[in-house]
Amino acid sequence: MKIAIISVIIIMFLGLAFAFYQKKIRYNLVTISENKVYNSGVIPLDKLHGIISDYHIKTIIDLRDGAEQTELNPETKKQVNTEAAAAEKIAEVHYFNLPTDQVPQDSTVKKFLKIMDDPKNYPVLIHCHHGVGRSRLFSSIYRIEYEHFTNEQARKNARYFWEFSNNFSKNSEKGLYLTNYKKRNTN
Repeated sequence: MKIAIISVIIIMFLGLAFAFYQKKIRYNLVTISENKVYNSGVIPLDKLHGIISDYHIKTIIDLRDGAEQTELNPETKKQVNTEAAAAEKIAEVHYFNLPTDQVPQDSTVKKFLKIMDDPKNYPVLIHCHHGVGRSRLFSSIYRIEYEHFTNEQARKNARYFWEFSNNFSKNSEKGLYLTNYKKRNTN
């Protein structure tokens, strides 16, 4: 009995350690399509340049709204988007802000697809605050539109084993959105 309890404790500890590593060290960074599309949460500015360099990122799509993405500049006492400013300083990195709710408006999806239609924008980093909701939804739209995933494949792939939420379960808001998403007619 002692061995079973110790084994459960060790497994729980390892699971929590992995979740901590993924969220706090890797910023929920996952590969959606190797050398093309990556998904993450907010990456601190002191780490952003390294991620851009390591993955050859040419475009950042930030799905956060202004309140989530600005910081107070201590010198000017004004709110600034520090990530956009940092991206501008890195040669050939395009920054797009597409603020969205958890379930996007059609107009936001159209803007996203326009960015993704341009081959010069790849590789792309799509991110929201935590990297498990909005960015995962847009990554799933990418998979449906460009990698020919079925809606159900994209929904299932949006879920990862280290997450304990029902973000993309069949009856969740995002799960239903992906299930009912209509792929563009590209013929």
